[in-house]
Amino acid sequence: MKVLLAKNAGFCMGVRRAVETTLDVIHKEGNGVSTFGPLIHNPQVLDLLENRGVQILTEIPAQKTGTVVIRAHGVPPAKKEQLENAGAKVKDATCPHVVKVQVIIERFKKQGYATVIIGDKNHAEVEGLMGYAAPFGQVVSSAEDIETIKLSSPYIIVSQTTQDDEVFEALSRKILERFPEGKVFNTICDSTHKRQNEVRELCEKVEAMVVVGGRNSANTQRLGEIVSGLDCPVFMIESEEDIDQAALAKYNRVGVTAGASTPTWLINSVVRTLEAIPGHGEGLLKIFIKKAFWLTLVTNFYVSLAGGLLAYTCVLLQKFDPRAEYFLIAFTYIFGMHNLNRFTDQKAKKFNDPVSVLFYQRFRWPLFTLSSLALAVSLTLAFGLGLRSFALLVGMTILGVVYSVRFIPKALTPIVRIRGLKEIPGSKTILVAAAWSFLTTLIPAWSFEHVEPDMMTVGVLEFSFLLVLVRNALFDVFEVQGDRIVGKETLPVFIGKEKTLVILQLIIGLLVILLIVFPVLGWMSPLAFWMVPGIFYLAVLMYCYQKEIISQGPKLEFMLESVFFLLAGLAWLGSHY
Repeated sequence: MKVLLAKNAGFCMGVRRAVETTLDVIHKEGNGVSTFGPLIHNPQVLDLLENRGVQILTEIPAQKTGTVVIRAHGVPPAKKEQLENAGAKVKDATCPHVVKVQVIIERFKKQGYATVIIGDKNHAEVEGLMGYAAPFGQVVSSAEDIETIKLSSPYIIVSQTTQDDEVFEALSRKILERFPEGKVFNTICDSTHKRQNEVRELCEKVEAMVVVGGRNSANTQRLGEIVSGLDCPVFMIESEEDIDQAALAKYNRVGVTAGASTPTWLINSVVRTLEAIPGHGEGLLKIFIKKAFWLTLVTNFYVSLAGGLLAYTCVLLQKFDPRAEYFLIAFTYIFGMHNLNRFTDQKAKKFNDPVSVLFYQRFRWPLFTLSSLALAVSLTLAFGLGLRSFALLVGMTILGVVYSVRFIPKALTPIVRIRGLKEIPGSKTILVAAAWSFLTTLIPAWSFEHVEPDMMTVGVLEFSFLLVLVRNALFDVFEVQGDRIVGKETLPVFIGKEKTLVILQLIIGLLVILLIVFPVLGWMSPLAFWMVPGIFYLAVLMYCYQKEIISQGPKLEFMLESVFFLLAGLAWLGSHY
């Protein structure tokens, strides 16, 4: 099935800000964090926050300690004051677009204006805005409400920020017809404008639409209403578990959008599930190819091939003769360790890639057995190359096991802040890159008992480390939202997604310089010149991701791993000319 994903699907700026504000408070304070009302209208995100100790306050107690986060929808000013008087430390995460509406209401209220809010009467944002407009505020949700409102003074019309454009225009026009003296402020946020317009355009390109979001999310429901109004079949779901595969199988092209409170990992999971559904009239061969493609990624077979080919490339760059053992050691070790690590890293994967988690749960023992055998094969082959290569691989394996162990006593946590290597920000990204570079560069170099590593080995080691570092960090960028929610300390979580991408751009530029300068210095084979286009491919791939030309998913993962295939091909081509 062909799936078209809306570019503006998922967290809007206000929701992302509210979630990140709450996560920052959790990171700094640990326990005692609450939100006044549900932070956002998405049950999956709320469940995750609850697992991290965040409580939801529905009433303001007489006394309250700890930090209370004001949700994205905002609250009446009196409620905020009550929280502060109760002793709580208040962290305001109200969406800036909602704050803008609050400011407009306050400014005109001081001038004697009443306020008419076009929105859903029971919506949290509207209730908050009414607190600013009181006692001169009224809510209009439908044309019938216009008949009951009473206005005897100058007034303004504002909108709930997630209201439908066409509904707002129609209702505000009718209000003005009855009460001509009003001032109209279209306070629907830009994200809502774009999201709704994109849905209308997408409906013209697809046979059906899937809208992902919480059932209590007003803006999600509004997207569904827009699709229904365009006579396009619409499926409203909260997660991939709600997908009606039998009903959707009769379509070949399906669009996907999501409400402003829907996290990226849920959208990706829905897209992956939909793509796995055979389209109407799709041939068996195409279905087989798609499943085989997915299996090579989920079982880490493709990335293991990439690691083996990186070993081949590094051998050529060191001017060694390529041997099958080098490729096989890298292939089997990466296959074994990556799969075994999957069994200890299911918490974050559950949200970033729940489909693969289900696969690992279903085939747990076959995969565990196969991965253990692969690791044993790599150690056996390394032993055949010599004691140094074997010792290096054993040391890397021990470090891989110790990585997830908390060896620092809990009593020392307030002093050192961490209890194991896993909790050091960005540690996995760096250590995996180091392991790959040792595996693909040092082990071949150390297999020659009479040859000591020289500057050529150092140069190739540096190149392979930086290359894999870019690969690892990009995967961390893809999964930053889910990692941040579960408290995983990756580099993008620690310094931010944008800063990480800037660093990766600088490293890619450095890789190009290395491939040009190191051969001149004698620190790499001249084959390095042939490989420069491969690094440019990586730069273009990252650019396309940043500009949302390519969306996150199996295809992007496949294209990223393919850089190692391209570099190996270029190195092979250079060695034959």
